Amino acid sequence: MVRCFATGDCRAFRQRFDASRIFASQLVKNAEEHYSKDITGKNRSKENFFVKLQAETENAAPSNLVESLGSTAIRPVDQWVLELLRREEGLTVSDLVDRLEVTPTAVRIRLDRLEEFGLVERRKLMAGRGRPVFQYFLSTLGWRQVGATYTDFAVAVWQEIEELPDDSIRQQLLNRISKRLGQAYGRLLADGTVSERMKSVANLLSERKIPCDSHIEHALPILTVHACPFPDLAAIDRRSACELETKMLSEAVGVQLELSCCRLDGHGTCQFRPVTSEVHV
Repeated sequence: MVRCFATGDCRAFRQRFDASRIFASQLVKNAEEHYSKDITGKNRSKENFFVKLQAETENAAPSNLVESLGSTAIRPVDQWVLELLRREEGLTVSDLVDRLEVTPTAVRIRLDRLEEFGLVERRKLMAGRGRPVFQYFLSTLGWRQVGATYTDFAVAVWQEIEELPDDSIRQQLLNRISKRLGQAYGRLLADGTVSERMKSVANLLSERKIPCDSHIEHALPILTVHACPFPDLAAIDRRSACELETKMLSEAVGVQLELSCCRLDGHGTCQFRPVTSEVHV
């Protein structure tokens, strides 16, 4: 079990961070060395192995890699707990102790961390007297973390919308979808001026791995997006994806924006700016 865990951990690093491939390979080598020592009779528990492996991962990883993960970085052992909860919902601390072969304290530390990040939810299991027993489940965010994806579904829906024979119905659907997306983004933004909200949008998109920034140009706030947030949809109809993005961002910021520069027209980035110059920056 230990060997599989270490290999899976390194595979996750290789998939998400190309720059850390050399480090991941070294981690596999170190993990195998530790495992071989365990089975040759040095009497080191699996729990100590996990602790040491985790410490090596955190200490040896390049600083820019750790910073890119942010304060809510998921550690290898955290990911393993999430994977177990994906396979078997409603596990208790005792269940996880059996599967991970670690102490109850170690399991509770991991679960508390995952609860703090909003990835795991606990529900009280009705029992008799004594210490209450809780079952643990993945939250909606937790399901996303372990790999839930709606890309295929979104692409299929988008194709159906694009093929609607009635253009007015198609346009109504696009307007409603962009408005709903924009409102969802808008609820995540702090109140403020147009410039401040555009900066918040840039930060939000950047957190979602969409390179983005904002600046002031000729007394107007400019939002620059360096990569399309809907690449799969853009592959079907790029102009419609641009239209959706423009309306979504307008709804989120609270003012009408225009796509002043577009990668489809040969520009290096896509830029959005308020249609009117009478905005409070």
